Amino acid sequence: MNDNSIAFPCRACNKIPEKIKLNKNNFEIVGFETGIEWSDFQASNLPSFDKKIWTRSNNPPLTGDRRIVMVRYPFQMTVGESFWMLFMPALSYFNGWEEHPSEINSSAFVHCSFEQILSRNEECAWIEIRILNVVLLKEACDIWFDSVGSGHLDSFQMFRDIYVFHYNEWILINASTESDLGTWALIKRKNEQHHLIALGEWGFHYDIVYGGNKIIPVDEINMLLRSSASL
Repeated sequence: MNDNSIAFPCRACNKIPEKIKLNKNNFEIVGFETGIEWSDFQASNLPSFDKKIWTRSNNPPLTGDRRIVMVRYPFQMTVGESFWMLFMPALSYFNGWEEHPSEINSSAFVHCSFEQILSRNEECAWIEIRILNVVLLKEACDIWFDSVGSGHLDSFQMFRDIYVFHYNEWILINASTESDLGTWALIKRKNEQHHLIALGEWGFHYDIVYGGNKIIPVDEINMLLRSSASL
């Protein structure tokens, strides 16, 4: 690892894994779901790494902004690279949309440029990013053209326990195997159609999210809902 690159060891195996290949798989974007914590700090007032409790940002970034974020495993990037990430306000970042569903509407896909490393240790780093583009989840249906989404939820079939949470026009689906492997989907109901806006996949060495506007057939949605439990 050179001075302009960041990579952290996996907490389970203590090794730095091979860099994640962020393939879009026919979605509009793919990016990091976790490993990035948003702040409202300036470079002159960053807390030390010893300070574990600090205020995470509730403010969605704006295109053109420069922001300071803390990154940790599984983030792995080099200065000058661009990448997408999922922004969630502080409460839902820590506790999930199930606990704070109103924050879905202020969550967003954010396209960033990695500008510089401000400080780092073995577990995390403060970096500066420049915001290239922001797509609020609630506006994805209006920004991205819809496309056929049949089969995009098939990965849920490998899990025994599937949980569904409903909030207004949103459906959130979660499934995992003893916290080793999991997937989730965020679906928006609009004009009697089901739009898959975000699809997350995670395991020991990855935690990624796809973003798009995929129309899921009603029969596929109904089959998934019938096999699930409500939260």
